[in-house]
Amino acid sequence: MKKLLSLLLSAVLLISALAVIPTAISAKDGEEAAIDISTVHAVTPSALFAHAARGSKDTEAWVKWYGIDGTYYLFLPSSVKQGEPVELYSSYSEETTLGSFTVPANSVFDFTPDPDAEYVFRHARTTRSVRFLYSTAESALFINNTDDFDGLDFFSYLKEDKEHSVAASGAYTHTNGTVSNAEIKKMKGRGNTSWNADKKGFNVTFKDAITLDGMEKCKKFSLISNFQDAALLRNRILYDLSDAVGVPYASDSRMIDLYTNGVYQGSYQMCQKVDVGKNTLMPDIDDEDYLDKETGGVKADFSFVAEIDSSPAADDFHFSVQNGNNLTMKSPELDAGDPNMAAVRGYVKNRFNTMFSKLSSGASDVGDYIDLDSLAKVYLINELGKNWDSGASSFFLTYKPDSDGNYKFFASPVWDYDNSLGNANGTERDLRSLRITDYRLPTGWFSTKKNGYNGPNFLATAVKHSAVMEQVYKVWFEDFLPALDILNKTGVSEGELYSADVYYAITKGSAEMNYKIWELVTDTSWIADHGSLLCYSAEYTYNTYGQVTGVTVEPFPTATTYDQYTFDGQFDYMLDWLTSRAAWISGEYIAHYHPDRPADPDDDPKDDLFGDVNLSGKIDILDATCIQRHLADIEPLTARQLAVADTDRSGKVEILDATMIQRYLAGLEKEL
Repeated sequence: MKKLLSLLLSAVLLISALAVIPTAISAKDGEEAAIDISTVHAVTPSALFAHAARGSKDTEAWVKWYGIDGTYYLFLPSSVKQGEPVELYSSYSEETTLGSFTVPANSVFDFTPDPDAEYVFRHARTTRSVRFLYSTAESALFINNTDDFDGLDFFSYLKEDKEHSVAASGAYTHTNGTVSNAEIKKMKGRGNTSWNADKKGFNVTFKDAITLDGMEKCKKFSLISNFQDAALLRNRILYDLSDAVGVPYASDSRMIDLYTNGVYQGSYQMCQKVDVGKNTLMPDIDDEDYLDKETGGVKADFSFVAEIDSSPAADDFHFSVQNGNNLTMKSPELDAGDPNMAAVRGYVKNRFNTMFSKLSSGASDVGDYIDLDSLAKVYLINELGKNWDSGASSFFLTYKPDSDGNYKFFASPVWDYDNSLGNANGTERDLRSLRITDYRLPTGWFSTKKNGYNGPNFLATAVKHSAVMEQVYKVWFEDFLPALDILNKTGVSEGELYSADVYYAITKGSAEMNYKIWELVTDTSWIADHGSLLCYSAEYTYNTYGQVTGVTVEPFPTATTYDQYTFDGQFDYMLDWLTSRAAWISGEYIAHYHPDRPADPDDDPKDDLFGDVNLSGKIDILDATCIQRHLADIEPLTARQLAVADTDRSGKVEILDATMIQRYLAGLEKEL
């Protein structure tokens, strides 16, 4: 990884410098500037700064130039638009020049840069090259704290130890060019494997809930570094797809640029943290739901959130369950010595073990214990992406009442997909034991075969149940394919899932800035080669109701090549891999999918004809076939169809009803 090439001066130097900086004056017109620079956290002596919100009195959202190999960059957030003046500040105590522009000492001034130009900055006998880069991210987050942490600035202090935490002031930008201030109650490190990377992730808790670029108000966020996903978007797209197909608690997120004390730290994905309570990802679940407030003990039934976690921290509330894996409790989170810990542990283990037994034994009433719709959808998110940790780690389960008030498990929230969509090589030993030779390719099954790390894999076990797979086939064709089709459109920037061109547009500029200070990771044993890919396409046939009835899958004549050392190449590879994977899955699933024939929602069931089983508006041989397929458990009829299929009025649908339709069509029956 490239090392950061410029650091903030110590707080002692900062304070002494601020003492001599007067209220800035505009070099443009000599009038008093809107902002008192002496109050800005980012300011250090002898540097150039840019403001994220030109003309405002904001003191938090300032960017300090960043020196890399002799060139100084101003990494501008997306609130600063190309072609418009940038509000700059020179903290030099002497006159300087930027290009042909003369800059008085300690002054704020407007400057309209050419993004393709390189400017010469002169101070005394020193010259520096200056360039302006513009982000396209949806927002930017500025976090500021100028305290001294045993000789470290606050960001270096946080990176020193994942358990370190700080409070800070800050701001975040809006697409209209304005900023909002926000007090940060707590910021600390996050992640397991990712924490060992140079570009680290963090959790941020705001004092008050904020809304970021249209997101629901939230207090707790995770800043995902996506350090080993060179396309930066695998987590984002699969989270958004989960939301689009109706997975509960799919984390909403935005691509942002992160600045600490004015120093650019890279592109991040700012997403709702997996947490419970008001103004969180899971607002309908209370961390104290387990507690009987009158007795102080544990209630007979309560909601909880647990994670199948292969490597829990020593101080996490975790324990082993029936399938041999660890469950780490996300809610309630109890400390060692809590008098209710044993009771909560016993309750959770009992509920999990009962549910898992139903899954693994193929029990017909499994849907009473786990929601099959969310389970099928989360399985498909993992199988679509060939997620390396599928069902074995970072896999969440939520236990709560369903719409009828009955407690059951839901497979949610979704989390951690940077090792998916063709990004990783996998571990050779594990793949060999599973007899998987095509893990990197968009073909072949993975989640159905994946081992658990400490026992049977949850998802691989679940999809052995026929009821689960029946739901998988249904939601793939009826929920996933329509959602994935959005990616192929253009200009879709509203709703849960965007079109691919929009994802590219909101990430491209931020990625270019990110890869000035961080390495674009390609050449490691873990990351797959993204230089070429044999892509697949699918052509679908539909019935008159718009349902898929056939799929033809074809490989491209030759492999597509990509420049894997560029963001564009990485993005194209990821998208083509995803599209090819979806085509391949459709080809494998089509033989198992038998769609219901839905009635026109505008039709009145009272007008349905007896014998018109497929609700086409007429009686023909297809109606008799529908009854036969229903009785053979090939294509079950809906309640509305059953009502008109009982042609002999016996109170049940049987083969005689199909015979009645055949006799009617042959003229042997006058009416049905």
